[in-house]
Amino acid sequence: MVGDTTAGLSRRLHEPSEHERLVREVLPDDVADAYLELTVTGGRPAREGHPVDQELVDRHLAYLHRGPAAEVLRPVDSLIAVTGLLTEVHREVTKQHDRLLQGYVAAAEVHQLQLHDRSAGEVSSVLAQVLTDPNEIAERWKTSIHTVQCAYRSITVDDPDLPLPSQLNAQCSGMSFRELCTPDFVADPRGAEAVRSAVEAGVQVRTVRTLPTRMVIVDDHFALIGLVPNGETAALLVRSSVLIGAFTQYYDRLWASATPVVPARSAETKGLGATEQEVLALLVHGLKDEAIARHLKLSVRTVRRHIATVMEFVDAPTRFAAGAAAQRLGLLGDHP
Repeated sequence: MVGDTTAGLSRRLHEPSEHERLVREVLPDDVADAYLELTVTGGRPAREGHPVDQELVDRHLAYLHRGPAAEVLRPVDSLIAVTGLLTEVHREVTKQHDRLLQGYVAAAEVHQLQLHDRSAGEVSSVLAQVLTDPNEIAERWKTSIHTVQCAYRSITVDDPDLPLPSQLNAQCSGMSFRELCTPDFVADPRGAEAVRSAVEAGVQVRTVRTLPTRMVIVDDHFALIGLVPNGETAALLVRSSVLIGAFTQYYDRLWASATPVVPARSAETKGLGATEQEVLALLVHGLKDEAIARHLKLSVRTVRRHIATVMEFVDAPTRFAAGAAAQRLGLLGDHP
């Protein structure tokens, strides 16, 4: 007990203060060390021409005091020093913000030039471009999520090796990430794991019985459409706002009629056991008994027994009615 208390006290004594954290985040290591040492000692002999001492003075973190024998470097009052550092941070953030705005302006100007300042024969390649280089296509699929500002819509075909989107933690505030896939994709163990990771990351995932091809729509900026089902060897890059609007409308219609994928644990407190909830989740996605059995590593007889339990629980006469009742009762989570 005493040892734990001593260890905890030792950790607290060595934990840096907010003041020290700020100093070390803003200043170079050698300058931060020199300044923090000054705040402890109260001063030391100045080193003429030394770059660290000069930077401390230039940043108004220390000042030179002329003593009887030599100049002494002393720390500026901590409150004044911290205020100065915050002003410096604010100035740098403002510069970065201005650069970001300038970048968006430049991107908009380039886009307008591409659309309006080219000959009629060149404009079509800007509005829609066929990609056939597998390496370029792979890079486009991979990096498309990095440009999202508001809404990211994606379709993944029945290839469990294709990655599902994951939100970028630092950027996902206020953004919408949607993914459509098929029940067969969810039934595959690799696909199920990809879906689970996506849902836990905050991506909304729904299933549709059949999907045409791989697709990504990023805001109203561009769309990437696979010209083959997995989109690996041929894809169409679309920048036309008219076509993007059409693809978005098509996607939203699919989304409205799709079945949501939610974590199996969401209904455990509503009267269904974990296994029944897993069976229900796969049932509403249209999987047959044999596919559910393979997915959950159960016998077909056991699966059918669980389905009967689910049907009895929701008071439904058929499998289809059980799925509809589960959605109506909220057993599958929110369905916006």
